[in-house]
Amino acid sequence: MLTRRTPLLLVLVAAAVTTGCAQSDPPSAQAQSHSHRAAATTRSTTTTSTTEPPVTPMAWSPCNGDLQCGTLVVPLDYAHPDGPTISIAVARHPAEEPAARIGSLVIDPGGPGVSGINDMSNELSALTPQLLDDFDIVLFDPRGVERSDPVTCGSAGSGPSDPTPVTPSQQAATIAGLQQFAAGCEKNSGDVLPYVGTVDVARDMDRLRQALGDSGLTYMGQSYGTLLGLTYAALFPTHIRAMVLDSVIDPALSFNQITAGQAAGFEGVLNAFFTWCAASAECAWHTGSDPTATLQALLNAAATAPAPAGGGNSLGVGQLYDALLEDLYSQSDWPQLGQALADDSAGNGAPAAAQSNQYNTGGSDNADDAGTAIDCLDHPVSHDLATYGALADSLQASAPIFGPLLAWGEAGCAVWPVPPTRTVGPVAAPGSPPILVVGTTNDPATPYAWAVSVTKELDHGVLLTHDGDDHVAYFYSACVRADAQTYLVSGQTPPPGTICSS
Repeated sequence: MLTRRTPLLLVLVAAAVTTGCAQSDPPSAQAQSHSHRAAATTRSTTTTSTTEPPVTPMAWSPCNGDLQCGTLVVPLDYAHPDGPTISIAVARHPAEEPAARIGSLVIDPGGPGVSGINDMSNELSALTPQLLDDFDIVLFDPRGVERSDPVTCGSAGSGPSDPTPVTPSQQAATIAGLQQFAAGCEKNSGDVLPYVGTVDVARDMDRLRQALGDSGLTYMGQSYGTLLGLTYAALFPTHIRAMVLDSVIDPALSFNQITAGQAAGFEGVLNAFFTWCAASAECAWHTGSDPTATLQALLNAAATAPAPAGGGNSLGVGQLYDALLEDLYSQSDWPQLGQALADDSAGNGAPAAAQSNQYNTGGSDNADDAGTAIDCLDHPVSHDLATYGALADSLQASAPIFGPLLAWGEAGCAVWPVPPTRTVGPVAAPGSPPILVVGTTNDPATPYAWAVSVTKELDHGVLLTHDGDDHVAYFYSACVRADAQTYLVSGQTPPPGTICSS
């Protein structure tokens, strides 16, 4: 859940301090720019009381250059499908070779809290020519995000000032800040807040499939989008034509397991950054003999004596954590991170603050608010607030920078005003076609082991391994793009054991 704010789900505290998890714009189609925030757990059932109303075909109008836009009207509460509705904003890039058109390829770029419509140009820049020829490319703003009845928390949802509290008084202040944030969300978006979870979005996506006129869903989910895809597969396994899940979240893991996995992943990439920085002329930051201690000193200074960031602003500790997360998703961003840390060390917090802003708002205007609301519906957590300090302590030994941060990130959902709508458990998707699961060996946000597990949990999972260090392999590997294209067009999966090294 850090990626949002694309991190993925776990960065609730840092996101509330400054917000989110978006990633930086790629230098080419092989890098990603959106927020991919991981989340975990899956609910496979939901209760409905009556038959859902019929689906109306999409009506399209020109928008954003050569795109087409439309609105999908869906029930706000699927348990009462004849009640209030919510409008889902949808955009498509029509197939460039109409005579070769296979159908629609629906993409979710991650998050949660990320606008698919905002991400359209990024996806179009990375998709292969054949996919652009053969498919209408369709993205949407999930309920609660940007153009689809957005969740807003208002100025009351400013959040805590310390994302890694240690003393009892610091912990009490952090919890009070999280409670204030949650209260702001309930005050401003209470009507929609119980209905923005991934289970409801998956039901929306099946109505979108019908409105697009497709007998089976062709789908690519990236990062958090894999959780959405697995939730859809649990509910509608026989409605799938083809599904690619890239940088996958294992729905069978508890929140604590997700937290531990992400803490280890980001700490490992941070250590690799330290090694690179010490040896590379491209790194402007001088780490010293103990780079972890040097970085911790910067974090401590941001909490007690933050560097100026321009315009009368200063770089808070939550913003510095966000800047770290923003630039650790891809090695191509390491020089940028080194420069930001060097500038902060010299008393200039503006570059790191800019990275924090990108992390928090790069996915959508309300990325932080929507992402937190979705995460808390998706992830059951302990409501015993005393457990989060203990969890932080347990993770600090192996992940001194990110362990406490992510542990306290869970506490945001412990004080959330509405209960979760999804339960933890594996997804088998009986009756589905083969589902292509893509995992990257050193992915910092969604550990490779999760892809291996999900492949085994699915009745018809096929694993494609990318030997690399980045998040969302499709943007970095020509080999992955080629195998995904073959599968999406023909249904043919790569041979078992396939490894992409380029």
